[in-house]
Amino acid sequence: MTSRLRAIGLSGAVLLALIATSERSEAHKPMTSKYTYNDDVFPILRDKCGRCHVDGGIAPMSLMTYKDALPWNESVRAEIIAGHMPPMRGLTAREMDTVLTWAAGGNSEGGSARTPQPVTLTRDWPLGAPDLVLPLPVDASLPSGMNEDARAFTIPTGTTEPRWIRAADLLPGTPSMVRNAVITVRSHGTVLAVWTPGDDPVPAPRGTAFLLPAGAELDVWIHYKKIWKDEGKTLVDRSRIGLYFAGPAPGSTAPSELRSLTLAPAAGAPGTFNRVLDEDVQAVAIYPDATTANATLDVTAVAADGTRTGLGHVVISQGWVRRYWFERPIILRRNTRLEVVAKPNAADLFLPPAAAPVVPATPANRLPLEVTLDVVAPGIR
Repeated sequence: MTSRLRAIGLSGAVLLALIATSERSEAHKPMTSKYTYNDDVFPILRDKCGRCHVDGGIAPMSLMTYKDALPWNESVRAEIIAGHMPPMRGLTAREMDTVLTWAAGGNSEGGSARTPQPVTLTRDWPLGAPDLVLPLPVDASLPSGMNEDARAFTIPTGTTEPRWIRAADLLPGTPSMVRNAVITVRSHGTVLAVWTPGDDPVPAPRGTAFLLPAGAELDVWIHYKKIWKDEGKTLVDRSRIGLYFAGPAPGSTAPSELRSLTLAPAAGAPGTFNRVLDEDVQAVAIYPDATTANATLDVTAVAADGTRTGLGHVVISQGWVRRYWFERPIILRRNTRLEVVAKPNAADLFLPPAAAPVVPATPANRLPLEVTLDVVAPGIR
């Protein structure tokens, strides 16, 4: 992505199973690395991967002890080199060198005196207690014979007056099965949150907020997927939605309203999106629909005089879809044409949009069905 984009952080995500053959001469690997797990590698894995790669997390394995991490060292090395992991809260050059050198250089544990303290799954609200907590209306179950599904829920908010929302979050009931989610205001389609495990919710830019009408309902779409350890089991989730209010009620000095502006594929051109603006706006964020996987997005604004401005280059790997916030609002004038060109990262992983339902039971690797900009009109105060 370009420097204009600031992505929501993800602390360590799923290492897809390039399953390591740990029995193949691991004991005979020469010790060539100066780094050890206890002294050097664990702090990196804890800080960058510990929200997901921990017992009970969404990742298929824990990396929080030497015993847990050792069988996966080759997979860790391969995924880092490929640029897949960690997808958001990326490693610095020094951290990458440390992990790769350890993985290739004998996998030393280090002294027992430095054995790390146990790491447990964090189950709290990163922004603190929400102003309003709304549980899913019913349990969501993946029976023993089902490993993946997508479910849609409608949740009444019970609000009696309009409220401004500065942030929204989701707290999984069963973290090991909640893969990603989208929270939308039903009445006007504004997306409050694009949720991915390990991400910290990012509040709306200062002076802006999402409008929640009185008595509004939320549409919540959740992608559920079991990790391999849970296949054959029945899992049940009852996630909760947290809303954070902002500023005074509408009618006084209110924030500028954030709205969702959707770009749909051009007719006959899957993966190509165009829309001409009919008013001046300021763009603050962009995101593809939540079923996108293994795609690259190039976003360009073409002004009425033909001037082209690149808004972002976004690489979506293995379905880690999230909302990307611009470092600062970008002014887009009326009659500006927005262009999005989406390309698959690997041809053999591409399933054309026409071949998939809008809300698939099993999200496939394909180009986005929609791309959305968060905008403010007429401007940010």
